[in-house]
Amino acid sequence: MTSGEGTMDWLLSQLQDRGDAEAMAGHGGSVTCARLAERTTGWLAELDRLGVAGGETVAIVGSPSPATVALFMAIAVRGGVVVPFAPTDPPEEQRTRRIATAHATRVIEFDGPEEWTFRTVQAPDEPRPALLTKLAGAGEAGLLLFSSGSTGESKAALLSLPRLLGGFRASPRPRRTLQFMALDHIGGVNTLFRTLLGGGTVVTEPRRTPKHACAAIEQHRVQVLPTTPTFLNMLLLSGAHRDHDLSSLELVTYGTEPMREVTLAQAAKAFPGVRFKQTYGLTETGILPTRSAASDSLRMDVGGHGFTTDVRDGVLWIKSPSSMLGYLNAPSPFDEDGWLNTGDAVEVADDGTLRVLGRLSALINVGGEKVSPTEVENVLLRAPDVGDVIVSGRPNAVTGEIVVAAVEATGTEEPQALSRRLRRFCAEHLPPHKVPAVITVSDVPLHGERFKRKGGAV
Repeated sequence: MTSGEGTMDWLLSQLQDRGDAEAMAGHGGSVTCARLAERTTGWLAELDRLGVAGGETVAIVGSPSPATVALFMAIAVRGGVVVPFAPTDPPEEQRTRRIATAHATRVIEFDGPEEWTFRTVQAPDEPRPALLTKLAGAGEAGLLLFSSGSTGESKAALLSLPRLLGGFRASPRPRRTLQFMALDHIGGVNTLFRTLLGGGTVVTEPRRTPKHACAAIEQHRVQVLPTTPTFLNMLLLSGAHRDHDLSSLELVTYGTEPMREVTLAQAAKAFPGVRFKQTYGLTETGILPTRSAASDSLRMDVGGHGFTTDVRDGVLWIKSPSSMLGYLNAPSPFDEDGWLNTGDAVEVADDGTLRVLGRLSALINVGGEKVSPTEVENVLLRAPDVGDVIVSGRPNAVTGEIVVAAVEATGTEEPQALSRRLRRFCAEHLPPHKVPAVITVSDVPLHGERFKRKGGAV
């Protein structure tokens, strides 16, 4: 397949051709490829019965399962717009606002793998956004994803599903992949359809804890674990990998936030036979092709297959064939030539590989000196009894900003004593302007629902 035209029909045809090969396992049971195609066809008839017209925007609330995936595909086959939501994120009041922003007229909510309810919702008084109208007029399937909203109002990004999935190809080596990210995240959609289009098996486990992830890997002989650096760190701290047979695991991919050197080194040591690969992508651009320089390296090649990258003043810019059509509730972030400023600061090595340092806005300016939070976090994570850490900047009248840190402690040391010890530890390993002026011990997790670190020290 070389274009996005007829992507969902092509997928249905491929599933039917694969017959008894396993398409999905885990939450909702095991289904063959032929059965998943049959369930999609069943949902097409059900949507007709419910009076859902082609081109409508439909919200799906639920965890990935054969039923939710078949519904997702059925809406797409009809040329509708899918708005996926995880069961608990965001909270119901916020979800209601997002459904209105999406101009969704139908909501199908799953209370279990097979139990669902259907309701019609009143569309907002304002006219339907032109982007939705244009997509419906073309009979093209769409996907609407919301940003986390952690740095302001959540943005509603509209993507063309044929454009997003058009570059996916059948894999020469289909693998069993854990569906770690939910379908309200670009990484989750990427995992699902790359695996299905590639002829692999999607393994679902909605209870995203180290224990349950490791149990799913063991039970279903998972070969690929797509995850986040934060979750990988949690897994290592939990020791769950030592309690389960993870010998089937061949590849761990990680993205959505910068990886810390300490975490990657510990993971490579814990899983010596597993390859580690860094991924990179945004909701606005889709997931880019990447190639890590090595399993223990944070440098990678980014781009290819139609994706173009450029580094301007130390910031990564992307031009993508799978770029979103635009935001429903914000101006387009693309320039007139289709380039997107990612806002991510990067280092370019002599061989052209990149290392992502993090958001440019997250770099801390201490008296004119730039401090990377990741560099300070790497030092703090080497100290005893530190499970996780977030470093950020705080305004200061003298230096512009100071470095502050919040840590999750794994021991029982008194917080003030721990803070003093960690500042001394940093002073031994960092120049003075990079040493945190304030270190607090957090009594709440430093990550959110999507297993990404929160935006700043708490």
